[in-house]
Amino acid sequence: MRKVQKRQIEESFALLRKAHGAIRKWLEKGNRTNVMRLLSNCQESAIEAGNLIEKTEGEDVPAIRTIEDYCETCWQIYERTQQGEEQSPSGVYRLLQRKLAEMDSSVRLSIPVRLEVALFCCKADMSDCLESIYHAVKEDPSCDAYFVPIPYYERYPDGTFGEMHDEAEKGYPGAYDLVDWRSYDVEVRRPDIIYIMNPYDSENNMISVHPDYYSTKLRDLTDCLVYVPYHLQRAVPSPGTGSLPGVLFSDLTFVQSEDVRDRYIESFLQENEIEGMTVRTVKEKIIALGSPKTDKLTHTGREDYPLPEEWREAVSSDDPHHKIVLYNLSISGTLNSVEEGGKAYLRKIRSALEFFRDRSDVTLWLRPHSLLAQTLRFMDSQIADEYEEIIQEYREAGWGIYDDTPDLNRAVAWSDACFGDENSVALMFEFVGKPTLVQNIENVGSEPQEAGEERAVRAAVDAFVNKEEENSYVMYEAGGQTEGDRLSIADFLGHMDVILEYASVQMEKCRKMYTNADGTAGESIHKYTTALLRRARKE
Repeated sequence: MRKVQKRQIEESFALLRKAHGAIRKWLEKGNRTNVMRLLSNCQESAIEAGNLIEKTEGEDVPAIRTIEDYCETCWQIYERTQQGEEQSPSGVYRLLQRKLAEMDSSVRLSIPVRLEVALFCCKADMSDCLESIYHAVKEDPSCDAYFVPIPYYERYPDGTFGEMHDEAEKGYPGAYDLVDWRSYDVEVRRPDIIYIMNPYDSENNMISVHPDYYSTKLRDLTDCLVYVPYHLQRAVPSPGTGSLPGVLFSDLTFVQSEDVRDRYIESFLQENEIEGMTVRTVKEKIIALGSPKTDKLTHTGREDYPLPEEWREAVSSDDPHHKIVLYNLSISGTLNSVEEGGKAYLRKIRSALEFFRDRSDVTLWLRPHSLLAQTLRFMDSQIADEYEEIIQEYREAGWGIYDDTPDLNRAVAWSDACFGDENSVALMFEFVGKPTLVQNIENVGSEPQEAGEERAVRAAVDAFVNKEEENSYVMYEAGGQTEGDRLSIADFLGHMDVILEYASVQMEKCRKMYTNADGTAGESIHKYTTALLRRARKE
């Protein structure tokens, strides 16, 4: 039973107590009509409470029997009053109060308060940031979980809304019982806890969730609004992180590590002046319990992601050294490529595809960010047209995989390594001990075709790994041949066995940077949130 429903019953019982006092008064005055009217009202109120309990808890809870007993007592007193039998006003009052106390006690003891938890997600390919929380809620017998895919709008350069997207129509990866946003009226249901993964409200130039799901509105429709970032982050998040609406207006924000938490707190305090918000309250608001995205990585592998037939053919090979490489194209890579309005970025894509095209030792798995085409369209329609032409040519050629599905984790599970932009996807590969090479958009046409000596690769990887400030498995592409701590793409592929010698050490270093990296982040977040809410309610 929800807290609001239990409160409704408690309020009904409070009215019964007042009615009992009025019944005693009218019995003392001999007004049988008022006594009978009040007894009928008491019985009706008790029946309504019983119906509510049956609806939420079933017919077998002990509270139903105490309510039936109370109603029978009211009826007996009603009949004696109607027949004019003499009754002690004080005795009737004490009897009714005793029966009410039995009802009240039974409801409090036999009916636990259930929490309604709603999880609002606007992007299917980012749903893994909420997935393990959802399953923790589902497995908690004291909670009801509602996973609600919510719509979002494209935005025109002038900020107005364009086309609305509801990605639930194409399906979500993962085992969710999806709830249609049109049937889940958050204003009516007022869930006890709401989780969100989009922190921007109206402050994203590219998309906007439906305004009904802005954090500024949701905070007034729940007792606990929780923001969970949809991506993994480096220890130093982007400037302005602390002033995003999802951070600002949530009751709790959960981040992946103590280092990231420190930066969030610092950013929040620097950029916001809110009455009553102190260092202590900000520290209580921003908590490091890990990221559900790492739970997904920990608990899934290739066996969890069967491939379509045409993809199985593309990845099959008799060569034991054959590799699957994810080509990761991101929005951040696009935005960071400002030369000629982004044309340098497109030239790099063409050059990289040309490099991979004729390699029999590699299957390329091309997966652009789901909003990349839209971002390019926002920047420059000609750039967008050229990008779409590149993608169309690649797809028609059919020599590699093109992945525009919502399941990013399948690509991570099947790929041996990652090449492309430096973003959250690269950090996911790092977490599972798979190397990433960040592409260099300035070396178009100068990528070596053949791998060099193993000695040079080993020296470069040693230099990279031994950097005290860099404990990752995300390396950087050289301008040409491997040198210093930078690798050529040919050496990255040709000497992958050397790079993989460092996999376990680098993965261990990486996982030390995350809280609850053992796959328990979602469970920990759920337990923390519900315990905090129940303490606040003194349940």
